[in-house]
Parts: sequence; structure tokens; C-alpha cells
Amino acid sequence: MSRRKWSNKEIEYLKRYYPKLGLKKVSSKLGRSKNSVVSQVQRLKIKSSYSRRWEIWEDRFLTRHYKKNKPESIARTLKRSKHAIVQRAQILELTRKRGRIWTAEEKDFLKKNYPERSVPLEDIAFRLNRSTTSLRSYAKKLNVNRPAHDHYWSKAEHDYLAKNYKIKSFKDIAEDLGLSPTAVTLYANRVGIFRKSRLRRWTKEDMEFVRKNYDKLTAEDIGNKLNRSVQSVRQCAGRLGLQGKHNWHKPANVEARVRKFKKWYADQKNNNS
Repeated sequence: MSRRKWSNKEIEYLKRYYPKLGLKKVSSKLGRSKNSVVSQVQRLKIKSSYSRRWEIWEDRFLTRHYKKNKPESIARTLKRSKHAIVQRAQILELTRKRGRIWTAEEKDFLKKNYPERSVPLEDIAFRLNRSTTSLRSYAKKLNVNRPAHDHYWSKAEHDYLAKNYKIKSFKDIAEDLGLSPTAVTLYANRVGIFRKSRLRRWTKEDMEFVRKNYDKLTAEDIGNKLNRSVQSVRQCAGRLGLQGKHNWHKPANVEARVRKFKKWYADQKNNNS
């Protein structure tokens, strides 16, 4: 995005009113950002009598607390903006407190244990008295990678999964192998083992049956005859242009809603009695 150039009229307004009105009012009047106004003021070396002078006690307070406290907190205490705090800290050559330096022993421990997925990051962080974010950041700096997968699958484990995935759930298989259900699910998806059957395509005969009977039978009845779910039947009807608000009143749908209401009414009556 190209920057809007300062016109001569804007520059004259800035020179005349910035010392009196200050940054906020001038930026609002000119329709420019505060950073743009400050940059132009610095370039033109315009001095403002509107800005508040820094007192000696404020400099001492800033020097004492800048390393430990955030600029926002200091700004609230001194009743100044965050931008003013940061600028004054730069003038006073103050720096924020940096993180604890990594020792050679800590680096060796991280290099040894970080690539091991069997060692949780929380345990490494506890041993080093650091956060997991710090571990990831410094491991990246050391070019130490952590494997993407939780477990290396042996041939015996793969064969057990392939033999039992149709008769056991992934959760049960995970318990048998001493793994997490997530690890089993991810590996099964990766090697193409799915517990759910693949989607069955609609044949021309099935679609023709839906087209002929959708006005006569409910989606549930059609699903029972074709061995398909109600949702699948309705999706097929939608693709064929049969499903929509225009056919809500067809006899089959009316009968289905009446049956549903009678069942609900009977249940309510039995519960209240």
C-alpha cells in the first residue's frame, strides 16, 4: 500500500498547531495515524510545549522498575502512554530483563532428551526449570528436532492391528498394545486402515428407485429397502432435485410426522401418569 504524501497545507497545520494541541488532536484532525504524525514531527524537528516534561523521580522510578515490570504497568503508574515509556527507556539506555542463559549441561540434557518422544516435554521442562515454550524455541535454535509421531510401530504391532481392527475398537487395540488411542488412530489412518466401511456409490438402479418412490415412501422406508441411512437417501434426493421445501406436504412425509407426533404424545402421557 502506497503512503499518502504530506501536502503543504498539512505541514503548515502541523507546524502551527502541534505545539499547542498535541499528538492526539492533530492526528485526529488530519486523519493520519499517530506514528505518521510523530515521524513527520521528528523530520521537521517541531518542538511541542504540550508534552509533559519528565521529572527526576519519574526517571528514577523507570530505571528501578523497567527490567522487571511491563511498560503497560509502568505507564499506568506514571499516567503516561506505553509509547512514552518505551521512548524514555531508550533515551535512558534501559533494557528489559532477558531470559536465563542456557548452561552447557542444560544444552546437553536438551539434545539428549528432546528427540525422545517417550520423554514428555513437561518432564524435561520440570528438570530444567523452564517452560515448554522455552524448550521448543531453544531446541529450534540448536537444530534439534522431535519426531512427529509418538511411536515407532514394529511389524508385530502392525500385524496385530491389521488382524483385529475389524473386530475390536481402536481403544481396545491401544490398551492391548500399551499405546494411546490417538496413536493407534493416527497410524491406522496413515497406513490406510479404516474401521468404517468405504462410501458405497449410488447405482443407477438405486437412484431410479429413489426417483420413483420418493413421493410415495418416507426416506426411512427407502433407506431400509436399499440398506442405506436416512441422511444418505435425503442427500441423493437433493442431488436428483426431489428434496426441498416444496415437497414437505407429500403424503409419505405427512404420515411420518403424524406417527412421530403420536409416539411423542404417548410417551408424554405415560411419563405424566
